[in-house]
Amino acid sequence: MESDDKVLIDEYEKLQHLKDDLESNIKRIRQRIIELAKQKDTNALFGTSKGCSIKEYEKVVYPENKEPLIALIKSKGLYDQFSSLNYFKLGPKIIKNEIDSEIIKLVTKEKAYRVTLFDKNRVVVG
Repeated sequence: MESDDKVLIDEYEKLQHLKDDLESNIKRIRQRIIELAKQKDTNALFGTSKGCSIKEYEKVVYPENKEPLIALIKSKGLYDQFSSLNYFKLGPKIIKNEIDSEIIKLVTKEKAYRVTLFDKNRVVVG
């Protein structure tokens, strides 16, 4: 009988592959739905039991190098209005107690888990 860890990890790997396949299929079908709606010049398509709304909208795509944009926003006096707290930078400082204790007192710390798969034949260093 296989150990629990092998069974669980093998099942997790299988589900990750299924998830990747499903996400790829959803993306492909979504694109086909958009193309069909354009061909039919409609914003709604219908299946057997569900309808699907297709709405085109504009989204902003920022340049890869954001420095000129940020500099201009600062020069126009708009930076405070559009800047926000960077939780990805603040979090590690709080975890390592590298920030003012008054700030640390306003948050809670809890245990979380990151589960990732790796090829067991590949050497993992670290």
